[in-house]
Amino acid sequence: MIKKKLILIVWLLLGFGAMALFFIGASSKQDKPCKGINVEVSRKAKQVFTDVQGIKQNIAEAGGKPGLPIGQINLSQIEQTLKLNPWISHIKLYFDNDQVLQASLEENDPIARVFTITGKSFYLDSGAHFLPTNRNIVARIPVFTGFPSDKTILSRPDSAILRDMCAIAAFVINDTFWNSFIAQINYSPEDGFEILPTIGDQIIRIGNGEALESKFNRLYSFYRQVIAKTGLDAYSQIDVQYQGQVVATPAGKTAHVPHPLVTTSKSTGIPPPATSKATSQPTPKAVMRPAKKTIKKLPKQKQLKNHK
Repeated sequence: MIKKKLILIVWLLLGFGAMALFFIGASSKQDKPCKGINVEVSRKAKQVFTDVQGIKQNIAEAGGKPGLPIGQINLSQIEQTLKLNPWISHIKLYFDNDQVLQASLEENDPIARVFTITGKSFYLDSGAHFLPTNRNIVARIPVFTGFPSDKTILSRPDSAILRDMCAIAAFVINDTFWNSFIAQINYSPEDGFEILPTIGDQIIRIGNGEALESKFNRLYSFYRQVIAKTGLDAYSQIDVQYQGQVVATPAGKTAHVPHPLVTTSKSTGIPPPATSKATSQPTPKAVMRPAKKTIKKLPKQKQLKNHK
């Protein structure tokens, strides 16, 4: 019995000793000076939008200057300061065993660059958040033009347009072919989203950001079945926004109605391209006039025969 009590006392003393050493070590670490700042930024994009030296300066200005006792450095305050940078999404701050402040950051990934109708520009991430541009860095991502607002707080219609931009950009950026095929995507209130390809002068209308896989599949089939035979300059407009349809306007002609004239996705349902040999048809009035004159002469001829 006495032996068991002695063993228990020994274990308790060891536990208290370990705790004492821990607190002594922790308190001594708090008194040690910060020996430096190390910043590591992880990102998905190839381009670097976060300035590491600028981040170090922000940390120092927020109270994390090297040389200060570690106990006087408020990591929570530094984290709140770094969160003001729109390019930073996740932050992890800690001191290593060498008294160096480690800042592990994750950078937001831009998926689109947007130009407003006034010429201003910004990046979008996958969550439809605004990201500032950098004059020295240009990301190779889908470019949108014609966004109708410069405001940071958007109306519901403008927010819907922005969500469509994110959906289209996410679809395009994950497909190597379409990412290379598309030069620019324009938005207009009348026609929705229009694609300008890197080759050819066609305007490709996709409408909104819904059913993108189906729309782009029809567009791909049209290029393989029709454009491959007629050439890139045969059609001026290609519309795939209507379900199960491809509406193509031959070059040199203008579509007068916004609704589809062709209701099939097959190549045989596409109107042929215009050619220089095409001639204009006579107007209905020009056809009807000779017929009226012939009808008037018939009664006069019958009257002469009866008179004789």
